[in-house]
Amino acid sequence: MHEERAVDLANQELRSGGDLRRWLERSGSVDEGGAVELSFRLPEFLELRDAVRSVFEASIGGGPFPAAAVERLNEASARVPRVLRLEPPEATEAAVTSGAAPRVLAELARSAISLVGTERRERLRRCEACGRYFFASRSDRRWCSVACGNRIRVARHLTKRRAGELG
Repeated sequence: MHEERAVDLANQELRSGGDLRRWLERSGSVDEGGAVELSFRLPEFLELRDAVRSVFEASIGGGPFPAAAVERLNEASARVPRVLRLEPPEATEAAVTSGAAPRVLAELARSAISLVGTERRERLRRCEACGRYFFASRSDRRWCSVACGNRIRVARHLTKRRAGELG
């Protein structure tokens, strides 16, 4: 499962159908025509994104998951059942035929569920500099990128320097 897709969704602002279309095209979720069609379903994607963010915040904070967010994730995941098929010589899991919107929403919901429903949730963080969600490579990591790490260190240095000038 690609848990990173849920993290990517949680980090998206998605202010318009155009934002959604561009994100879907970049993420490879659908082709250009499908992305245009899905851009009209922005409210559904925003609801799912808000549920993902709520569950992420609860996971990071160590609190209980909000019942409404859990229900939204489970509902989106259940929209598109999956079946195990034999594709010799391998078994593959495939979605039962559905429209593009339910399929993409279900994939995103499953991504979030597989993240917060496993020990990987312990690596999920929110960057102290920019507020984006990310996977920590170390237990003490507090920022998502080198740029944000530099921003935090510079701010800490300036705070200490100002405190020294005033004290």
